[in-house]
Amino acid sequence: MKIPKQVTIGKTKIKIRQPEALIVDKQTCRGCYLRDDKEINVAHANIYGMLYDKEERSETFWHELTHAILHDMKSKLDYDEKFVTAFSQRLDQAINTAKF
Repeated sequence: MKIPKQVTIGKTKIKIRQPEALIVDKQTCRGCYLRDDKEINVAHANIYGMLYDKEERSETFWHELTHAILHDMKSKLDYDEKFVTAFSQRLDQAINTAKF
């Protein structure tokens, strides 16, 4: 899937950046949602240069977008990684297998 450059959730425009690698709290990660900056980051690779494939990047995008949506809704589920992961994996699957 092609990852967009920007999305709007509610009244908030969220920029999507795709850095080469990403470190959060001293750990490499595939993505993050920066609430204060209104920004989603989806990395191309880990800090060791191992590339993430398109499926991993797609799933990461939907995961971070789920955080952003729940944050906009002021839902406590925004901080529930188990819920966000389970929901975003199913959302990614539904979008990637949709037949029109």
